[in-house]
Amino acid sequence: YHEGNIYNHVYPLVVIGNSKLFRVESGGTPRSDNEEYWDGGIPWITLVDLPSADFITEIHSTQRTISDRGLKESSAKLIPANSVIVSTRATIGRIGINRIPLATNQGFKSIVIEDPQQVLPEYVAFMLTKLVPTMNLWATGGTFKEISKSQFCKLQIPLPPIEVQREIVAEIEGYRRVIDGARAVLDNYRPRIPVDPSWPLVELGEMCALNPRKSEIGDLDASTEVSFVPMSDIGQNEMYFDAKSVKRLDEVVGSYTYFRNGDVLLAKVTPCFENGKAGIARHLMNGIGFGSSEFYVLRPNDSTLSEWIFLCITTDSFRSWAAAQMTGTGGLQRVPRSVLESYKIPLPPLPVQQQIVAEIEAERALVEANRELIARFERKIEAVIARVWGDEAGAEEAAESAAPISLPAHSDAAG
Repeated sequence: YHEGNIYNHVYPLVVIGNSKLFRVESGGTPRSDNEEYWDGGIPWITLVDLPSADFITEIHSTQRTISDRGLKESSAKLIPANSVIVSTRATIGRIGINRIPLATNQGFKSIVIEDPQQVLPEYVAFMLTKLVPTMNLWATGGTFKEISKSQFCKLQIPLPPIEVQREIVAEIEGYRRVIDGARAVLDNYRPRIPVDPSWPLVELGEMCALNPRKSEIGDLDASTEVSFVPMSDIGQNEMYFDAKSVKRLDEVVGSYTYFRNGDVLLAKVTPCFENGKAGIARHLMNGIGFGSSEFYVLRPNDSTLSEWIFLCITTDSFRSWAAAQMTGTGGLQRVPRSVLESYKIPLPPLPVQQQIVAEIEAERALVEANRELIARFERKIEAVIARVWGDEAGAEEAAESAAPISLPAHSDAAG
């Protein structure tokens, strides 16, 4: 069953409440004011253990544990390994498979597989992803919407023979391995600059103008359209950014940070600084942009490339060095201007900068192709699941959108 759609089911539907195949358990939370209930070694799931980025979370550990007494004296229940864990309160539809026995809080329903000869937990988890919209539709409540156990048990999934389930799971997991590998490339790639000891070390304050003055645009009409860039529009470890918003000059000139095409923006406040929020401005409306007051703007002189500055201020060594000198309290710590200006970076001749930047940009183009790879294989997974549900239109749409991957052309400049 899927609310609002009629599927031509290839396989018979079974309800999650089918007691011959499944057992559905709710969770619970021991009293927080009794220390004897906590830190007792029994894994206990909360939503943080199922990250939103995961398609299906493989659960091997949890951030919190409860004691045997906490389990017995609360509504929490011990769920056997290889069950399907589904968030059903507030945030609905995160799905995982526990590879260890554990308990959950009340925000989950757990599907215990009663007949493993007929049902694979991995297959159930994959099919439930198609029912997340239905779960949200069926959820009720005021402050926090929740799908009740009785409603949850009414959910239905197609159930082919176990051999077919194995084939479906194998195909989807093959696609997931490709996605995981591509994500690992994106997560772990960091450009490296081969530093020559003969290059001079120069302070950033000597090779860049920091936070150029707004007086540069003092003669512009107040109605001039300019780009506007909030902190959220700056990526993490992405060299360039494109502005998404446009405002009138008189709306932003008073309290926002000014920059131009080619300027390098660097977040100065925690946690944005530590997370690597920085980028080079391009394609700005009328060549001018304004953004968060939590940006530093670095404008290189004629002997330095913007890309060179970006590469030097997004290294782990720079972040560690600057983060250790942040000032302020709590979540409002900032990198002082004097710290940024005094940081020394290697400065080779301009042709050498150009060569190194070209090589790194060629690497980045290959790395970025992994984003397209991820999107393509996610669509393949959608198509497999749609076909099992008998949703031929959805399967065709997902398959057609999985267009051939366009690999970047080889650049001679990359050497």
